[in-house]
Amino acid sequence: MDAGVPDMDRFFASASAWQEGQVSLDQDESHHCLRVMRKQLGDEIEVFDGEGCWARGVIAESEDGVVRVEVRDEGRAEERPPLITLAVAIPKGKTMELIVQKAVELGASAIQPLMTEHTVVRVDGKEALKKREKWQRVAVEACKQCGRNVLPPVHAPATLEDWLAMRGGRAGLVASLAKGAVPMRTAIEQLPEELAELDLLIGPEGDLSPAETEAATVGGFQAVSFGEITLRMETAVMFGLSVLGYELA
Repeated sequence: MDAGVPDMDRFFASASAWQEGQVSLDQDESHHCLRVMRKQLGDEIEVFDGEGCWARGVIAESEDGVVRVEVRDEGRAEERPPLITLAVAIPKGKTMELIVQKAVELGASAIQPLMTEHTVVRVDGKEALKKREKWQRVAVEACKQCGRNVLPPVHAPATLEDWLAMRGGRAGLVASLAKGAVPMRTAIEQLPEELAELDLLIGPEGDLSPAETEAATVGGFQAVSFGEITLRMETAVMFGLSVLGYELA
C-alpha cells in the first residue's frame, strides 16, 4: 500500500531531482505549488518520484520560482502483483482522459492506447506523441490525488495488431460481446495462482471485430463477458479494473 497522506498536498518530482535530504520541483510543479496551491516557506508538502519513492517535508526555499523541499520523512512503496496493463481502444473526445484518470485510481500498472478496426480516432507521428504526453500528465495528476507513488506509464498509441505481436505470452482477458465469452468470475478462477502480470483488453464502442477477437484469443486472451448490459467504454474500464482489483487483491 502507498504511504500517501490524503490531507497533505502532493507534488511530483522525477528521481533526478532528489538529493540527500532535499528534493527540487521543476518549473511547472513549482508554479503549481506556489501560484495555484498558494504554498509558502515552511509549509508541509509531500513529493513522489513516480518510481515508488515518497518524501514529506517543508518548503525551505523558492529561489527563482523553484521550490526546494527539506525532507523530514521518506520511504518507498511497492506495488503487489499481478501488475495489470489496461489496453484500451482510443475513444472520441476527452473520454480517454477520464479513462486514464480512473485506471490510475483503480490500480492499473500501465495503460496502452489502441487503434482498432472500429476506432474512429487515428493518430500517428507527432500527434501520437502529443496525446501520449497529455495522457501521461493526466496520470501524474491522478497519482497526486489518490496517493499513489508509482506512476503508471501511458504508452504511445499502437494498432491492436502491432501490440498483440509484441506483448509476449502474458495472461490476458478481453471484454467481449461474443456468444462464446465466459463470465468474468469464471475466467478469473482459471487464472494461475501465482500471477505476475495480466492484460485487460477493452475494445471500442461496438466491440472488437470478430477477426480481432479471434486474434486476441489466439494470442492468449480469454474472452470474458461483463454481463447482459452493454457498457460504455469508460464504464467497462472501471468495471473490469474494479473486479480484478477485488478478486486478485
